[in-house]
Amino acid sequence: MKDHNSFFTATGIPSLFLIFSVLCLAVLSLLTLGNSRSELSTARNSMQQTEDYYNACSQASTVINEIQTELTDAYRQATDQKNYLALVGQFCTDHSELTFDEEKQTLLFAESLSDTQQLTVCLKVLYPEKSGDSLIQILQWKTDTTASWTPDTSQSVYKGGTHE
Repeated sequence: MKDHNSFFTATGIPSLFLIFSVLCLAVLSLLTLGNSRSELSTARNSMQQTEDYYNACSQASTVINEIQTELTDAYRQATDQKNYLALVGQFCTDHSELTFDEEKQTLLFAESLSDTQQLTVCLKVLYPEKSGDSLIQILQWKTDTTASWTPDTSQSVYKGGTHE
């Protein structure tokens, strides 16, 4: 009987330890795989959002360059500040994507970032004292959410099994 017991100890415990070790390594590798897939998905999503943001910034910069060109032309044509602001208002009327507030002298437009976000740009229209002065000042450059969030307020409550 003693020989049988020592044989189990000599082969059984190391075998159980080996099986347990392989099982732990398999579980650890599956957890690592799941984590790496999750991080890859997050990195791709972040990269796409960054790319969308920079594309919208590029489009907004192009619009600002066009606005500056038009404001330069309006400044050259205008006789005074009131006439200049009237020309700016006319330019914004011709371009429906631009909103001009003559009282605050602000110009507002937005560029689409994604299905649920937009880049909103607000510019202060300045009347320069001399020809080389700035025509605009950027007041706002931010991303806004365009979609509304609807929380899930329903609660599924277990009502017990009904036997009919």
